[in-house]
Amino acid sequence: MLQSMALLEQAPSPGTRAAALDRIRASLDSLSPSERRVAERVLADPAQVIALAINEFAALCDVAQPTVSRFSRSVGFPSYVALRLGVAADFAADGAAATGGSTDPFAAVAGGLRSDATASEVAKAVRHASRVEVWASPVFAAAASLLAARLARLDVPASATVVPEYCAQRAAALPTGAVVILLGGAGDEEAWLEPINLARAASARIVYVALRSASRLLKLADMFIPLPGTAAVELTGPLLAETLAELVRDISFYAGPPGPASPWRGWPHRRQLLLSTSGAPIPAILLSQPQPAKTPSLVIFYSYVGARKEELAPPQGAGDYVSPYFVSALLNAGHNVLLPDPPGHGERKWVWQDTNELFRAGLLDEGPDYLEQVTTETPELIDAALALGVVSSPAQIAVAGQSGGGMQTLLKLAADPRIGCAVAVMPICDITLLSSFADLGERRRTIAGGPSPRMGNQLAPRPLLLISGGQDIVAPASHIESFHEGVAPAYRRAGAEDNLRYLRLDDVAHRFDGRQVDAMLEWLDRHLSPTSPASKPRRRTTTKARAAR
Repeated sequence: MLQSMALLEQAPSPGTRAAALDRIRASLDSLSPSERRVAERVLADPAQVIALAINEFAALCDVAQPTVSRFSRSVGFPSYVALRLGVAADFAADGAAATGGSTDPFAAVAGGLRSDATASEVAKAVRHASRVEVWASPVFAAAASLLAARLARLDVPASATVVPEYCAQRAAALPTGAVVILLGGAGDEEAWLEPINLARAASARIVYVALRSASRLLKLADMFIPLPGTAAVELTGPLLAETLAELVRDISFYAGPPGPASPWRGWPHRRQLLLSTSGAPIPAILLSQPQPAKTPSLVIFYSYVGARKEELAPPQGAGDYVSPYFVSALLNAGHNVLLPDPPGHGERKWVWQDTNELFRAGLLDEGPDYLEQVTTETPELIDAALALGVVSSPAQIAVAGQSGGGMQTLLKLAADPRIGCAVAVMPICDITLLSSFADLGERRRTIAGGPSPRMGNQLAPRPLLLISGGQDIVAPASHIESFHEGVAPAYRRAGAEDNLRYLRLDDVAHRFDGRQVDAMLEWLDRHLSPTSPASKPRRRTTTKARAAR
């Protein structure tokens, strides 16, 4: 059974194709006589598959019900239910495409490949692969080279070859997490069996692409993409390469201006730091520009509650972390970026300690108040940032963050009037919205430590951009709107209404969106001052004295 088809036990997303009929046509030669009888009936009248239950369809084909089930698995679906859903999804997607009015055969083939549900799964596997090998029959040599080149431009380590003997040697050296894409031609099944078996032995995921599938290769594949038989392979091969590359690009979240930084590639100008304070130093990562800018700037960036600084810096890791998308865009826009470990995070706790548990204990008065420390350590953090020599004035320093990092952004902007400006993306304005703290809303430290609309006088008149998502249930737009409305009077009294902006993206949940980056960069470009007079580091005071202010 092909594992990728398990997703079709549920209704496919609107506009998504399962390529069910293409899969059946590609598998005809490998089916048993009784399964082929089922296949021919499906191809002759697909609507009957959608309309009939398995017992009714089996009777129509004059076969037993288990034969229909085996047929469904043979063509890549885990059950007859999944097959029905796949055929129905194809009807809906093809009908929608037909109403578009396009008569371009190239667009039709490309659209069919792009909407194939398995193609999207292949793109996800490729994006997170440690290495991608594209192995191809000679007829697909150009397509294989094109695909490898396109993937390399997207920071995916990829190579292509058409020599099975060479592939067998490479298979033995595949790293963990590799993906092999086989573009198979007719009649060459035997040549590819050994290298594909060796690749599977190395735990590589196998993607099989063919016009007509070979049964033994199909059984070895984790995912199968049937090529449409409506066009020559000289057309479908390159179109497949371009389509897969575009699908990978779509989920790569490149945002902001083009440049040398990528969320999928490490930044070479990186330094591990210990920022000096009156207490324990603050571990941080500095990502600096290769050449000093005429108008230097420094953005201090924070992420979700629990994030280590290493998770914020490119390259994007195995987890679903969005911060490298923001950070790489900041680098390409010419900013230097500082990534400190917040209190109770990363190197500022023991390895076995959980950040959420530490914060919870603090809010319960059972340990240090980490939420308060986010605020009280800010002046010394800014002093240490200035001491790096990247910028000469705190007006050239911005604070930015998303989710829990957005909450920290608000607290830090309020804590030090020297900070130039700030951007809070999907900020947690009420920490009790997080499940770990849901029952702590009445605790003294929770009320005192979190963001509050009452901090308007501490924020104004410095520029602050708030970004929310209309579909966000983690940091609801209503909470961010209330915060905005609460601090707005302070900005009006300061004559700085234009320095406070609230942007709501109605169709966005608690996730990354390129428009967040565009708004952030535009705001920083407008408000980070390159001309403010140099500022000496402030005289340090004790934590106790600062807390008493």
